[in-house]
Amino acid sequence: MPHIISTLCVCMAMAGLGAAASDELGAIVQRGIGEQRYPGAVLMVGRGHRTLYARAFGRHTYDPDSPAMRMDTIFDMASVSKVAGGTPALLALMEDGALGLDDPVSRYLIGFSVKGKEAVTMRDLLTHVSGLKAYESYAVVERGRRPGESHADALYRHYAALPLSYVPRTKMVYSCLNLQTVAAVVQRTSGETLEDILRRRVWKPLGMRDTTYRPGARQIPRCAPTGIAPDGSPIRGIVHDPLARYHGSESLCPGNAGLFSTAGDLSRYCRMILDDGVWLGQRIYRPETIRLMTTACTPPGVKPLRSVGWGVYAEPPHVGPIQTDPARRTIGHTGYTGTWLWLDPMTRTYIVFLTNRVYPSPAFKGGEGGSIDAIRADIVREVVKRLSR
Repeated sequence: MPHIISTLCVCMAMAGLGAAASDELGAIVQRGIGEQRYPGAVLMVGRGHRTLYARAFGRHTYDPDSPAMRMDTIFDMASVSKVAGGTPALLALMEDGALGLDDPVSRYLIGFSVKGKEAVTMRDLLTHVSGLKAYESYAVVERGRRPGESHADALYRHYAALPLSYVPRTKMVYSCLNLQTVAAVVQRTSGETLEDILRRRVWKPLGMRDTTYRPGARQIPRCAPTGIAPDGSPIRGIVHDPLARYHGSESLCPGNAGLFSTAGDLSRYCRMILDDGVWLGQRIYRPETIRLMTTACTPPGVKPLRSVGWGVYAEPPHVGPIQTDPARRTIGHTGYTGTWLWLDPMTRTYIVFLTNRVYPSPAFKGGEGGSIDAIRADIVREVVKRLSR
């Protein structure tokens, strides 16, 4: 079928992976397209400052006439926004001395010090041990929104008043509410949006030109669609996550989702982290800040492990070939739309794998394209295998 034929924009096989690995990686990604789990994808693998593999596959939709995926296709990052948006914005303010990871959230968010949340800290939010529940329906928030109150303010007020779902620091419950609360604190403390902070402190220095919460008119045609509008046209450049979409990005930016980016931009971000916060000789973050991202920071006995912002991989195939430094753990983050970052600080290797798996799939009767966990696992298994040789 025409739509499952890969569109090769760039393909590089350099020392460290080789032609056999390149063929195998291509076959893995193509398998997902053939199974109609996603209409297209972009995969980048790098080590240090070398790009080992970079290739675009498939098309924007299952229509054989839809645009081909390209290396500069822009994807809705979904929850990868947590580690490429909310977390680095807060860490920038921390480095500026505007707030601390162990500060209580109630110091910055009025009304948060109720129903057992008095001792919840910023670190608790970023490691997902805060006690807040995993998700909330925007319809529930809308019913309680006050006249003239913005959606974002209604969300923040609602979260501040919520009872805890469990005792903080006793278990890890991955929660979108945590990072939306982080965004509230960051934006109210700084007087800036996440977009403005990140563009000034991270994206512009790294040259991440297509990373934004608000895709412009010239960017939207390059956005991989995540749905179909009532008129039958592909939905592009509109946040897929319902809670982030309700929050809106017009005056503030949601912390849990809402970011749009490209594989090339994200590879720069990954390389900066793997180079201890330095990009082309310019320091973006201090080494000790980078260690917060690559060290397991969940309380003793609490699993799965989390660093500040990131998931920590502890089991094969996601663990890198060398793990001797507990402050340099293999980390990663997935996004519901079909996005994924994987970083191994010990070998300075990264994977950026972006898909739009939520686009309605013929094989899944018009629903989302199904799980791509096995595809991700096979990709990292192939990369780790080659690096171990």
